[in-house]
Amino acid sequence: MKIKAVPVNSTNFKPFGTYYKVMDGAPRTGTGGWKAWMTPDVCMDDVAHFGFTMVKAMPFTVDTMERHSKTTELIVCGDRPLVLAVADSDPQGHAKAQDIKAFIVSPGELVVMDRGIWHDACRCADGDSCYYYFLSLETDEKAVFQPVEGGCVDVIL
Repeated sequence: MKIKAVPVNSTNFKPFGTYYKVMDGAPRTGTGGWKAWMTPDVCMDDVAHFGFTMVKAMPFTVDTMERHSKTTELIVCGDRPLVLAVADSDPQGHAKAQDIKAFIVSPGELVVMDRGIWHDACRCADGDSCYYYFLSLETDEKAVFQPVEGGCVDVIL
């Protein structure tokens, strides 16, 4: 099975969580040539750990996914677009191939996945590799990547 990644927005990501276009509108500025933007509200509802992930380029195959039933997870795009694969499958089973969707998250955007949303590690959509940042709460329930039910899914741009 093959799926095409699409640009993320508040409508198409709603079944999986919340989308923010952070670098929208006038930024805060100051002396020294900096600009800063912030989300309009709090993004995470729990104390969270901060992490960096380095990922390789597209295309990629989703054969396993993980989920967090006790926490949301915030994904922040760095300086290059990335692709996030998600699925809203039965949390008691495994992610199902037919439920997987892929989204392109661009610099200045972030998403917050709801509790229980299956997801793979992101991949770099432009270039050989890139970094992204995430926040989630590591609890005694360690997320474990589980096989995708129904076979692998190839993600393309």
